[in-house]
Amino acid sequence: MIKNFITCEKITDDNSHGGEGTIEIQKVFRREDFKGAWDFALRVCMPPNSSMGLHDHGEDEEMYIILNGEGLMTIEGETQRVSKGDMILNKPHGTHGLLNDSSQELELLIIQASLKQ
Repeated sequence: MIKNFITCEKITDDNSHGGEGTIEIQKVFRREDFKGAWDFALRVCMPPNSSMGLHDHGEDEEMYIILNGEGLMTIEGETQRVSKGDMILNKPHGTHGLLNDSSQELELLIIQASLKQ
């Protein structure tokens, strides 16, 4: 199966996980597309001054892959700058959030897998 993440249907999410502003999400793959533990693969575009608030996913783990731009990633209460090419692992039961504090759009790919079978 081949899908193009640039041309997939776009939805908007206001105040994602209690964050600020509106982000754009493209659901490229969903749970029903996989036979394994993968839940989804999303392309997310965050305009300047938008954020995904601090949150966790219980038994799930996520990988954030920064495709373009930069921002501030908070994991387990520690904040550090992330930029194009960075891959961030959000572990099960861990808290994480992302802020685009730059003047440019922040684009990332989020892939989630579930430990529950």
